[in-house]
Amino acid sequence: MKYLFVFILFASVTFCFGQKITGIVTDKTTKRPLAGAFVSLGLLKTVTDSYGTFEILANGIDSLKIVRLGYRTFLMAVGKADITVHIELGRAAISLDVVTIYGDKNFKKDSVNNRLEFEKQFNYKPPRLIDAFNTNAIKQPGELITINPFTLLAVLTKKSSPEYKFNKKLIEDEQEDYVSQKFNKGAVFKITGMKGDTLSEFLTRYRPAYQFAVKATAYDMQIYIKESFIKFKKEGFPGNSAFSTTDKSGGVFKR
Repeated sequence: MKYLFVFILFASVTFCFGQKITGIVTDKTTKRPLAGAFVSLGLLKTVTDSYGTFEILANGIDSLKIVRLGYRTFLMAVGKADITVHIELGRAAISLDVVTIYGDKNFKKDSVNNRLEFEKQFNYKPPRLIDAFNTNAIKQPGELITINPFTLLAVLTKKSSPEYKFNKKLIEDEQEDYVSQKFNKGAVFKITGMKGDTLSEFLTRYRPAYQFAVKATAYDMQIYIKESFIKFKKEGFPGNSAFSTTDKSGGVFKR
């Protein structure tokens, strides 16, 4: 525990005397903040929060790197001075072979490409408690088990580490894309005839969980959409006393 305390104290002192880089990361087109972007500066790493903001130390001249799934990687040289930056990430251009496109995203191909590009982050394994105990050092009965304080600290704080957060964000984004591939505007429109604001409201309100989507067949999803459509008509569109037969974009709604 003495070594653990010394390590924490050293880390705190280092943090206090280092220059800081603070910033916000947004989508270049929509201007909306991007949560879950991986920020690194030398050996230091962090992840943007739900507001797209981050803070990281700058102890010397190095390159600030911003990585976010689906966006172009950003690089910028920084010095020792405190700075505040606003970084806009542009969407990554997807290079495709000559294929016939039928209007739907190729989720399987996109997923494979993403897992290849972010292989290290997808395969991240957090440290386990057992890893902090060195049982190999025991040679005689009665010898004490040694503890690695650095590994123990990493285990206790793993959920707040940038690697852990970025790994979870990558998996969440992949699962969200999978749900969108099976529960999309085209599929819902074919069954219900909805469009415009009415369709958008339906997609938001009845978006299925990933656990259901991954098990559901195409037929299961059709049944789910039809049953949800019946509920939607009974519950009505927000702001209307009765469910309107025409959405705000002028599209006619099938009963």
